[in-house]
Amino acid sequence: MPSWFTEIDVNKKGEVTRADFLKYRMKSFDQLDANKDGKLTVDEFIKVVEPPLSPDAPNKPPLEELRSRARAEFQNLDTNRDGFVERAEAEALVHSEFNQYDTDRDNKITEPEVRLIVQRSLQREAGERQQIEARKRQGMMTINELIDMQLRNADQLDKNGDNKISQQEYLVLAGPADGAQAKNMLPFDLRRQLALRKFAEIDVNKDGQIDRIELTGFAVKQFLEMDLNKDRFISEEEFKKAQDQESEKVRAFIQTQQPATPAQPRPAPAQPRGGQPAPQAPQGLAPGLPQGTR
Repeated sequence: MPSWFTEIDVNKKGEVTRADFLKYRMKSFDQLDANKDGKLTVDEFIKVVEPPLSPDAPNKPPLEELRSRARAEFQNLDTNRDGFVERAEAEALVHSEFNQYDTDRDNKITEPEVRLIVQRSLQREAGERQQIEARKRQGMMTINELIDMQLRNADQLDKNGDNKISQQEYLVLAGPADGAQAKNMLPFDLRRQLALRKFAEIDVNKDGQIDRIELTGFAVKQFLEMDLNKDRFISEEEFKKAQDQESEKVRAFIQTQQPATPAQPRPAPAQPRGGQPAPQAPQGLAPGLPQGTR
């Protein structure tokens, strides 16, 4: 049996009521709601992955990586997109979870119901793993896959193995300065500036290095921006749109770096023969407007 069932069912009745389940599940909300205003900010919410709410465990990911993932989960819970997870939003999630177990809808969860749902859950997880593999073949990408991809790419740049990317290591992405490989590429200075701009975007603490925490945060930010339909997967179409937007930013930047075309002097108006000035239009009439039309 799940630990939550035995912790709630202190009287060993073999059942858990909706009210007791809600009270138990909302304890963490009350712990996170430091100012007791009935809603959680993102700063309050991410404490769910910090001690003591999340004790240390073997092979546990770095804390900042967990915080980045908690921020992504916050976006999913904030259904009205007001920047808070309100108590009603949290309770709605708890009620939804209770309903999954309460198969006969009598507002009680019994041991047989829990065993049934656990079995279904295991089957569903197996099916989801198969679906994930299928989505991979179809070009779909999850947030964890994007994070892993970013970290693998970073490992290739990290030549000294210190788990950080220096500015010099990152500039490898600018490509060669000259030679046959640089043929048909943008001027090296432009490529270097573009690489430095991207480096500065990822280096949020501005210490001149990119660590795995910053890479994870940048990947989460990218994923949320690319996932246009908010289905928690990146399709080929969404990925292409993101690439097009990035290409447009690059083109706009290149235009700002091109020297402005100097203004050409306007030719002087032609003078009539004899050096006399050209006749002026009568005062009070628009040029070309005949008499009697006003």
